Amino acid sequence: MSDSVWRLPPEGGDLAVLARCHIHEGGPQFPPVLFERLRGVGLIVTLGNMGERSGLDQLQEIAPVIGVCGKDDTEDFRTRRAFLHLTGAGYDIGCVFDAKAAGLAEVCDPFIASEDAAAVSTRLFGCQVDILLHAGTHRPDEARFGPRGTALCPGSAALPEDGDPTFLRLKVSPEGVYGQLVRLT
Repeated sequence: MSDSVWRLPPEGGDLAVLARCHIHEGGPQFPPVLFERLRGVGLIVTLGNMGERSGLDQLQEIAPVIGVCGKDDTEDFRTRRAFLHLTGAGYDIGCVFDAKAAGLAEVCDPFIASEDAAAVSTRLFGCQVDILLHAGTHRPDEARFGPRGTALCPGSAALPEDGDPTFLRLKVSPEGVYGQLVRLT
């Protein structure tokens, strides 16, 4: 199995998705309420620009962390890949930092899929994903992705562009994928 493919349990699981937190010593930090809201997740997925390794270490105390690398990330084995394919419970979820640079989007703010997104998805993930997770902006966004898919950006749990800090909770099960945007106020 490729390092860029992560198999979810057959029954699925609860995931937290974070992006663009830019955690640095003397700089932005996670709001304390984040750690309470992450309790119970089985996996934390990061979409890049998380900052220094210390931020990933804090998250790792709650659940396993896996993700993709952004431009503001310290090299770390948990986030060393450019793309990540989560699969299980009958669903395929693609993860990228910059959907436009990957060829999956024409623009990311707001998200508009590229004309050849299906072909690019198949090349990157081995299939047309049901959900595309991306770190397009510092604010949350949801858009269509393909004939039956959705593109989701979780915003930022530490540096929101405007509004509240946010992250995304996903419940993946054979019955469906259910997402909830969690506001940290």
